[in-house]
Amino acid sequence: MGDYTTDRVLGSTGTKYNAVFTDKTDNATLTQDDFLKLMITELTHQDFNNTMDTSQMVNQMTQFSNMQAMKEMLSYSRTNYAMSLVGKTVTASRYTVSGDLDTTTGKIDKVSLVDDEFVFYIGSKRYTLSQIMTVQDSNSTTTIDPTKFSISSSDVTESTVKLNWELPTEDDLVSAGLKYSIYYTTESDFHSVDDILKNGTLGAGDLKTQEKIITMLDADTSYLFNIIVEDKDGKKYCYNPIKVQTKSAE
Repeated sequence: MGDYTTDRVLGSTGTKYNAVFTDKTDNATLTQDDFLKLMITELTHQDFNNTMDTSQMVNQMTQFSNMQAMKEMLSYSRTNYAMSLVGKTVTASRYTVSGDLDTTTGKIDKVSLVDDEFVFYIGSKRYTLSQIMTVQDSNSTTTIDPTKFSISSSDVTESTVKLNWELPTEDDLVSAGLKYSIYYTTESDFHSVDDILKNGTLGAGDLKTQEKIITMLDADTSYLFNIIVEDKDGKKYCYNPIKVQTKSAE
């Protein structure tokens, strides 16, 4: 937590003291208690013919109280937030000694306070709060509905077609665990996972990208293509089919 620095004027002499409120273990700075001791000392030894302005003293004490309350509130909020992350699924990244980016996704098992900094443990790895990139409630679920996203075709020849498809979710954490399988058929019923598995021919499976060229197709043939999406729990979903006509053989 950052230090708080402020100028304070004590007494009628106009003397300024630069006050930095930090840990009591830091002897190189002036703490709030030290500043109050200085104020009491000046009040005790003030010139009764030229006394300290009491309104100024009240104003200084009010600022002290506000700053202390703010510091305690920030500390409580930081601690409360850190504790609330235990059990939640997060994605955290850090650079290794070799300069590579090490990214981990998993549940936070515990949190510790080390040198006034919270450390989060994901399995055997430890991360700081600044290294956590995304947070997801472990009890929450993201609905995957590929029918709201599209499949497109391009570079059609007599025997090949290039397919591209949109991610079926905008949740990066969920999309990272998805696998795609492309099926095709000349039948008309191709709108459900069961229909695809029953009537379709597998063109490519277990894909992690959103692009694939399907080969070994017949020339001058009308095909229906669809894609089955499988999440990390094994649940399967499908897009709406797309119709593609291969070119005639020359």
